[in-house]
Amino acid sequence: MKIIKKIKEYAVKNKWVDSLFWIIVAAMTTLIIERSCNKIIPDIPIVVKEVSDTLKVVHNYDFGSINDSLINAQLKNRLQNIELVQQYEAEIVKKSKSIKSANSIMLDASFPNSNGYVQRSAVSFFTLEISPTNEKLIELEISFFDNSIINDIYCLTLTIFKLENNKKIYYEEQYYNVNETYNLIRIANSLPEGTFEFCVGLVFKKDRMKEYPNTYQIKKVFKVK
Repeated sequence: MKIIKKIKEYAVKNKWVDSLFWIIVAAMTTLIIERSCNKIIPDIPIVVKEVSDTLKVVHNYDFGSINDSLINAQLKNRLQNIELVQQYEAEIVKKSKSIKSANSIMLDASFPNSNGYVQRSAVSFFTLEISPTNEKLIELEISFFDNSIINDIYCLTLTIFKLENNKKIYYEEQYYNVNETYNLIRIANSLPEGTFEFCVGLVFKKDRMKEYPNTYQIKKVFKVK
């Protein structure tokens, strides 16, 4: 008690000591308040919930354990969007698989010694299916019985005749490269109404230089409406 009394007497005589005392008190009060605020509002943000998604991962969330209704709704909405994207992606893949690549036109096809050609049947080499895929395209699908002969083929041929009044009228002819696996000739469905004969065939490399090359063909009649 004597010490405190002496301090008070000294403070009365020296006014700056009293000012210093209150400065120290104010500083300690400020420090206490700052520490309390940091407990309530941390300096470093805390991640409460973090959700990540990719299209290739299937998630299973237990929505019943989430109390926050806003987060619950956001998660459900996000999963619904992911499901829609996956369905759309699957549909695109399905359609892309159904659209097969057609054989390319052989622009440099030549038969330098040819004065005509000899028609032969190709039923022992391949089958031919013809169908309109839609209003704009006609497809002719060639299926070889033995793909080993493909390396011996020089080109595929397509000749179109129009059948009218018991006559066969030449309409168009084209040459195509042969593919190793799948062979499809696709043409525009720009033919006028009527009945047409499609002659799809092949020419072997060994016959290309002949005066009368052999063409092995299958013929299909197709009606354009």
